[in-house]
Amino acid sequence: MIEVQHLCHSIHSGDHEIHILNDVGFAIADAETVAITGSSGSGKTTLLGLMAGLDVPTSGRITVNGELISAMDEDQRALFRARHVGFVFQSFHLLPSLTALENVALPLDLLGRKDSHEEAEAYLEQVGLAHRLSHYPSQMSGGEQQRVAIARAFASHPRYLFADEPTGNLDPVTGNRIIELLFDLNSRQQTTLVMVTHEQRLADLCQRQLVIADGTVSEAR
Repeated sequence: MIEVQHLCHSIHSGDHEIHILNDVGFAIADAETVAITGSSGSGKTTLLGLMAGLDVPTSGRITVNGELISAMDEDQRALFRARHVGFVFQSFHLLPSLTALENVALPLDLLGRKDSHEEAEAYLEQVGLAHRLSHYPSQMSGGEQQRVAIARAFASHPRYLFADEPTGNLDPVTGNRIIELLFDLNSRQQTTLVMVTHEQRLADLCQRQLVIADGTVSEAR
């Protein structure tokens, strides 16, 4: 379960303090699918990154899988992410010097998995990229790069998958394929799926929707 309690987050811009999240609280059950929506600049990506352990809040508590990640230091959070978290970035974040196979195998290598390349190949096959194993990101389309990013996120069998606008940079046809892939893999692995999206049709596919407005979070009605 993911539990967020009295979460506040601010950033400094010059002499000013900008409050992004203010006393936010909610819980997400294991294997649940949840969409986070809201206007541009409302703090959706900030909240997603905090839950994934990519950053720490100004105050408040975030508990994931029974562990208080908001109290962890950077190294502890990195280890936690490696063991439990998958993250799909809007801009893919593939390493340009690595092939598709190497990009997917990398987090498995860091976990010391002996079968990293075999596991990576299996996941690339699941996302329809068995013919692209030796290709570099620059040799692939945006949709193909996003499928590599999804394969990388799922390859380590994360309990929690966070996706930031997973279809934001894709054409509608490719975006639909990515949506099907995310929910199919989520269903098969019983992974908790939390995604930021501005697309209502994608949000409607999730079991719940959380809406951010004026620094607070509420359930969509």
